[in-house]
Amino acid sequence: MLSNADLVAAAEHVERTVGPFIALEGYKRLLKREMPGELRARTSVAAFRCAVKLGDEKEVHAVAELYTLIAAGGEHLAEIITLCKSLVTQGRRSTAVVLARAEAERDPRARAYYLLGRCLELTGDSKRAFEAFGHAASLADKETNCTDVALAARAKRVERMLGDQSSASLAFADAAAVDPATAPPQQKLVIALGRLRSPSKFVRASGLSLLEELGRYPTTSLGRYAIRMAVEHADALGDALTAVEADRIGAAIRHVPDEVARSAALSRLLSLIKIASAKGDARVDAIAAAGDVAPELMPLLRRVRAFVGGEQAAHSSHSASAPDVATTPSLHLSSLGLDAVAELKSNRVQRLAELLHEVAKLFHSGAVATIPPSIWITTRLALDAPHPTVREAGVLVAEGLLAVAIVAPPMGFSKLASGLDAAGRRDLAMRACNAAIAAREDGAQNLYAGILRDEGWALAACGQREAAIAALRRAREQFNAPNGSGQES
Repeated sequence: MLSNADLVAAAEHVERTVGPFIALEGYKRLLKREMPGELRARTSVAAFRCAVKLGDEKEVHAVAELYTLIAAGGEHLAEIITLCKSLVTQGRRSTAVVLARAEAERDPRARAYYLLGRCLELTGDSKRAFEAFGHAASLADKETNCTDVALAARAKRVERMLGDQSSASLAFADAAAVDPATAPPQQKLVIALGRLRSPSKFVRASGLSLLEELGRYPTTSLGRYAIRMAVEHADALGDALTAVEADRIGAAIRHVPDEVARSAALSRLLSLIKIASAKGDARVDAIAAAGDVAPELMPLLRRVRAFVGGEQAAHSSHSASAPDVATTPSLHLSSLGLDAVAELKSNRVQRLAELLHEVAKLFHSGAVATIPPSIWITTRLALDAPHPTVREAGVLVAEGLLAVAIVAPPMGFSKLASGLDAAGRRDLAMRACNAAIAAREDGAQNLYAGILRDEGWALAACGQREAAIAALRRAREQFNAPNGSGQES
């Protein structure tokens, strides 16, 4: 009488000589027999192989249900990867997800979850892909010879989180947790951009060092992009630029091959450094001097002087210089900020709401890099305005600010969170609290806990008992957590 091993070997011979159609039926019959886990896993993989060749998605699903339950089935990931690639090539991406998930559940290891994340990513399921990459990174930290998986998985997570301030703390945590020394250039770029989201100037500087490294090849599109990102980081920080970051940005700019462009960029950086390091009248002089190296700033500087001189002068200056001010999105935003402050002071509600809506459109266009203080201040005041149209417009701008801000605003993210909560947007208030905790603002964690507590009682009043209990428990965890460690993702 033939043993199970002999029967499996015979079925494999049929597969090689006759083809997958007959062999698949043999494998299915064998899977109904009692056999050791390793032999059952081998048979299941063979059945997968035949079903993929035949394009039989139903059989892949059926075998996958059995495959996930196999214990001590041995190593089969390499062949599962090959089969998933075949399914993707055939356009059967959802079936590839089924197969990858079956492998991850059968043998939960880092590489299996990374495969699942890649397959989910190809189907457009970015949320579940993000979760799978997170599992892969966590498992890779505990397994041997998996540093490449930890790096790739975290790079994937950072890539998805870029541009979302609510995920800033996760983005820079994942980016800072890996050693990019052996990473390919694209992964280095993603890690660098993730590190630029950190509240620590030293972590941001390490990201700029990666951009400088990529910028050593300025004739490539990646090198040019890296240099541009370093320069835009300087613009985004504005007067919050630190010396260590400025040093790294300057190093990246020095790789620009065009001498004229390189000199102009370095001059602008030097002006920004002077503004950031100066105080009082010296800062005013430094800002005025910036017009010499950046002529496009002069119309805006004239408007600032006119605004300080009086509201009417500000409006008259604007009518004369508006075409020049709008030469770039950032300058246009600064100009809108000055207008909004003037309308707020004069209590011109309708015009103020219109300006805030225009600011919100700029944020949604994705063209904004630098956020002037006037926008932060006007937004915060708009959230407290008694007029609903102004408050609603302020909420729209606040949502845009949270999506693009790198460093904390003049009054801190906590103040913005308080305003959003008072304006009835508790969801955005929680995002602002997360940003405040990431920026290590004093009292941010307690503020977040307080908002959660209020949310819990509000849910209880609406009769949503389970949701209320969950919110109150989270609030208690935040109140009891060590300072800075209770942030949610």
